[in-house]
Amino acid sequence: MMNQPPAAAMLVLCLLNAALATLVACRLAGTRAGVWAGALLALSPIHTLVSRAAGPEAPLVLLLLAALWLVLGLELQPSPLRATAAGFALGALAASGVAAFAAVALVSLAWLTWPSERRALAAWAAGAAVALVGATALLGFARSPFDDGEIPPWIPATTLEAVVRCTGASFTRVLGLEYQLVVPHARYVLPLTALCVALLVRGAMRLPARPRALLVAGAFVPFALGAVMALVTGRVTPLQANRLLAALPFVALLMASGLASLGGTRAWAAGTAVAGTLAAFLALALAR
Repeated sequence: MMNQPPAAAMLVLCLLNAALATLVACRLAGTRAGVWAGALLALSPIHTLVSRAAGPEAPLVLLLLAALWLVLGLELQPSPLRATAAGFALGALAASGVAAFAAVALVSLAWLTWPSERRALAAWAAGAAVALVGATALLGFARSPFDDGEIPPWIPATTLEAVVRCTGASFTRVLGLEYQLVVPHARYVLPLTALCVALLVRGAMRLPARPRALLVAGAFVPFALGAVMALVTGRVTPLQANRLLAALPFVALLMASGLASLGGTRAWAAGTAVAGTLAAFLALALAR
C-alpha cells in the first residue's frame, strides 16, 4: 500500500490549487467569481481526498489550473513566450498517463486555434507540447493514458446501466457531494445536485462565447472519454470519480461564475447552501 503524503504537503497543495483557481476565475469573471472559485476548490471533498492519496491527480489539478491561467492570458497578452509556456504545461498533462488530463490538454490546444488569428500562437503551444511529450517519452517518463493497469475483479462490467449510474455518481462527487458517506445512491441528493447544475449552467451562460466553450468542453470531455474507455475495456474503471478529476477545475469555475452573477437574497441563499453543503461533506470525508 502506498504511503500518504504528509499532511502539510496536502494542505499546501490544496491551498495552491485554491489560489490558482481564484486567479483564473478573476481573469474570467471578476473578483467575486475568483473568491467563489477558491472557496469551491478549498471545500471540495474529492479534491481533498485525492490530495491525501499518493496518486498524481491532485498535482495535475495544479498544473491544469496553471495551464488555464496561461491559455486564457493569451487573450489579453498574446505572445509566443506565453504560448510556449502554456504548451509546456499542456504537454506535461498529455504525458501524465491520466486520460482525462491528457484529453483536456488536447481540448485546450484545439481551443487556441479559434479564431483563425490565434493559430500562430496555437502552433507555438502545440510545438512546445509535442516537444515536451517527445522528450519525456525518450527519457522513459511518459505514460500511456489508456493503461488502467490490472482491473480488480470487483469492478462492475460495462453495461449501459452501469455507465449511466457510474457517470451520474462520479459527476455528483465532482460537484462536491460525497453522497456515499450518508446515503447509498446519488439520487438521494438530487435537489443539491440540481442546485449545483443550475449554477453551472447559469455561469456558462454569463460568460463570453470563447471562455464558455473552453470551460464547458473541459467539464464534459473527461466524462465522455471515461464512458468510451469503459466500453472499450469492458469495465467501468475509467468512470471512477478520482480518474475524472480533470473536470473539477472547469466545473468549479463555471459554478463560481454562476454564484458571482447572483445578487441580493439569491446570492446569499445559494452561496450558503453550496458552501455549507461542501463543508459538511468535507468534514464527513475527513472524519472517515
